[in-house]
Amino acid sequence: MENMEWNQRLAVVRKAAGLTQEQLGELVGVTRQAVSKWESGQAVPDALVIASICRVLHVSADYILLDREPEEDEDGDGPSLFPDTCPCCGRRTSGGICPVCGYAPPAGTAPPGPQYAVVAALSGPIQQDQAQKIVKYCGLAREEIDRINGGYQCTYPHNQVLLCRGRDVRAAQWIASHLGQVLLPRIVEDQGEEEDVLRVKVDAMKTPSLEQVDSGELGVWGFLCTVGAVVVGVALERLFHFILTQIFFL
Repeated sequence: MENMEWNQRLAVVRKAAGLTQEQLGELVGVTRQAVSKWESGQAVPDALVIASICRVLHVSADYILLDREPEEDEDGDGPSLFPDTCPCCGRRTSGGICPVCGYAPPAGTAPPGPQYAVVAALSGPIQQDQAQKIVKYCGLAREEIDRINGGYQCTYPHNQVLLCRGRDVRAAQWIASHLGQVLLPRIVEDQGEEEDVLRVKVDAMKTPSLEQVDSGELGVWGFLCTVGAVVVGVALERLFHFILTQIFFL
């Protein structure tokens, strides 16, 4: 993710904001084709349009055009538009884009919201290609991979392993979509439960494909799938508890 051109940074920030090219164009008063030409480097927006883009995407023109943030104030306490650490893998970020996993969080302070965990079903110990993805996108150390493999047979209910927790919805979707190339990840809501509880919780949402996350085109269908999964999951949990109650009282 290093040494990107301005048009590549524009595309990364747009996707991180969850906008399609068409949606960004509507917000700044241009066509989707114009945005496509910007991101492919075929054209450059004028100064007024750049100002509008920065306002919509909550980034500075210095970042988009020069890959640097505005100079801090005299006291050195200038506000930062981006978090200091990656919301996905927990590593230090540079210019808002994680240099390891490539995640670009929306600029500014994110409003509080539900937290999520990513779990995956294992058919055996974690393999090399799986470990590489887990280390890259979840920030786990190799020692943690070895610990998971060491307890594989007896520690994890139904072979479900907890890979990360406490992520916001965008970070959880980013992680799960990339792990989906080598694993079967699931996204569950993280309400502070014990790890064993998280491993067997029902899905909180449908895991998006890598193409959906990279294009930023989750849209209304992704939202409906998420809501539908949550509703079905809650219903299944209640049914499960009802059946257990009836069994114990028989």
